[in-house]
Order: sequence, then structure tokens, then C-alpha cells
Amino acid sequence: MTDEAPKPAPDTPKSTALKERVSHLGRRSREELTRKGGIPDTAHGAFRTWSRKIWELRGGGAYAMGFLVTFLYLETVDILFDDVPKLYAMQSFASEITPFVIEFLIDTLLNTMWAFLWPVIVLQWEPPFGLIALVAFFVLFPKFVQKPLEHWLYEGEEPPPIETRKAERAEKEAAKKAARKAAKAEKKAEKQAAK
Repeated sequence: MTDEAPKPAPDTPKSTALKERVSHLGRRSREELTRKGGIPDTAHGAFRTWSRKIWELRGGGAYAMGFLVTFLYLETVDILFDDVPKLYAMQSFASEITPFVIEFLIDTLLNTMWAFLWPVIVLQWEPPFGLIALVAFFVLFPKFVQKPLEHWLYEGEEPPPIETRKAERAEKEAAKKAARKAAKAEKKAEKQAAK
């Protein structure tokens, strides 16, 4: 199969030429989705890497899992029920793409903010049951979900302990603080020597 779309004959109507090009695009897409090393194989690794980064940034526990699930849910709903219909409804693609991209970026930012607040969303869900669900999630997550999830995120390797990551972060902060304090003392000594 060639990478180029077939060239239509000069006397072919535009609708037939368009159908041939769309058909070629469909064949290429199917090939990319089914061949070994295609989009599904590489996307899984990219998704895992992104998930691991978010997981580590949010502390690697139940809160991080809630953030990931909430963000993915909100983005999926937004794309499927808002963005895709807008793309299909565009009359003039060139003039409408910039506002569409800006709106998409704003929606993603809002979804990120809502994902940060996911415990509040759960608490507001059917007031007594939301609290019960949230407490149950935070109690049961470390016992039943965290180990298999970390196994998937770190591809079977042992994840670095959260305490180690926290200690490394605290050590870096202490070193920065000590450097600032030393620089401040040095400046103070220079001022006193100048007098």
C-alpha cells in the first residue's frame, strides 16, 4: 500500500475524487490502528507516562487517582459531546478554528481546576452518601487498588516510596534555604566591612 492518495482521472467528478481520497484515508487509518507498533501500541506508553507524572505530582495516593479519573472523565465528556459536534458544525474551518482552539484550552483549564476539587464534587453528591463514599474510597484505595495501579504505572518495577520523594524534595528545599541564608549573611558581612 502506498502512502500517497490515488490521483483521480482528470475527467472524474469532484465528489468521486473526494470519495476516493476519504476511502484512502480510511484504509491508512485502519492500517495504522491494526499494525504492530501503530498508534495503540505507542499511545499506551504515552498514556502510562502521562499518568505516572500526574500520579507523582499529586502525591501518588487516593487523591492522585481521583484527580486522574476526574480529569479524564471531564475531558472525554467535553470532547465527545461538545468539541466533536462543534467541529462537524463548522461552516468555515479556517475562520472558526482559532476560537475553537481557544475555547478548547479554556475548557481544559477549567476541567483541571474541577479535577483538583474532585473530593468536593463527591461530598456534594447526595450529601450523606457522598461523605460515606469519599471515606470508603480513601480507606479502601490503599488496600485494594494502589498496588495493582502502581504495578501498571511503573511497568512492574518497584515504585519509589513516597517518603523518599518527600525527603528528596525537603532536602532540596533545605539546601536552597541554607544557600539563601548564607548569601544574606555574606551581604550583611560585606556591608559591615564597608562601614
